[in-house]
Amino acid sequence: MNFELDEEHKMLQAAVREFAEKEIMPYGKEYDEKREYPMEIYRKAAKLGYIGASIPEEYNGAGMDVLAEAIISIEFARADSGIGSAIDLAVLGVPMIMRFGSEEQRENFMARVLKGEGPSAIAITEPDCGTDVAAIKTRAIKDGDEWILNGTKTFITNGSVGIFTIVLAKTAKTNPPHRGISAFIVEPEREGYTARQIDKMGMRCHDTCEIMLNGVRIPEDHLVGRENNGFYQLMAFFNESRIKIGAIHLGIALGAYERALSYAKERKSFGKPLIEHQAIAFKLAEMYTAIEASRLLVLKAAWLVDKGKADPALSSAAKLYASETAVKVTYEAVQIFGGYGYSKEYDVERFYRDARVGTIYEGTSEAQKIVISRKLAGKIRV
Repeated sequence: MNFELDEEHKMLQAAVREFAEKEIMPYGKEYDEKREYPMEIYRKAAKLGYIGASIPEEYNGAGMDVLAEAIISIEFARADSGIGSAIDLAVLGVPMIMRFGSEEQRENFMARVLKGEGPSAIAITEPDCGTDVAAIKTRAIKDGDEWILNGTKTFITNGSVGIFTIVLAKTAKTNPPHRGISAFIVEPEREGYTARQIDKMGMRCHDTCEIMLNGVRIPEDHLVGRENNGFYQLMAFFNESRIKIGAIHLGIALGAYERALSYAKERKSFGKPLIEHQAIAFKLAEMYTAIEASRLLVLKAAWLVDKGKADPALSSAAKLYASETAVKVTYEAVQIFGGYGYSKEYDVERFYRDARVGTIYEGTSEAQKIVISRKLAGKIRV
């Protein structure tokens, strides 16, 4: 077993870190206060091949692997929890098309995201259902050579700034109900598509919307994959997307930890640096341990995908542990900074707010435990 990155991944890590510290880190507070999507920073990252890095080069990707994607996610969020995660999640609609879409869909939609034309979105959650995907009410009805979509989606990242949204909708009444779900590409400029911004506790530079679909007509070739196969496509999407969320929140934890460690070495109390007080030193030791454990989970889960051995339970474990770690580490970072940690003068206040959503989106911590426990019960084969 070799737990060290190879030279290619080390070079990537160094290059991304340099970019992130120059183009992301200085602007976190600004974009958080403006509550504005960092479009220009996303475009700079796309130009360097850091957006959708694992997508083949013929679609404007960098042709790297999922491990490389995880490294990029970590470095982006380490630099800034808000901007880093916002631009990293520009690819939310990409994996579904890459894996299940047509060649035309890959060229006409997916490749444009990687080129930097604009981010993408995926719309699953609805006002009355989140974790229970099978209970969605949004419907798509075939009308000649078109589909007509009606329904409401909520908490949709990139819902108004994206160049397209993958929408999950019911296309058949089936028992069990998850067998009647399909995925569609919907452009925000289509008549009947409206988006309303949602004000949030954290991730304020993310474009998070409620989307209303009122008789939205799309061509029949906007169906992604097979009709009524959307639920199964979504489960495959989660295998990789949960690793990305885990990597982002590992980066958030790492960024908060490094800031707290630096502060603990500089700030003095009772005549000596904070880090020389056991109460603070033990906090930092626990933060370090949780981060290293999260790193091993996230990178192993990514490595397994690259080996063609994606493990849904391990992807869920990586997302679960890294997101919970981010909440705990950012909490302790604020505590170490004391009153300054509660002020907006230092980054840890923002990291703390941004970390909290990690245990909720892309499947709550409780949902991850369901996936893991199903594997333990022999109900998931890997």
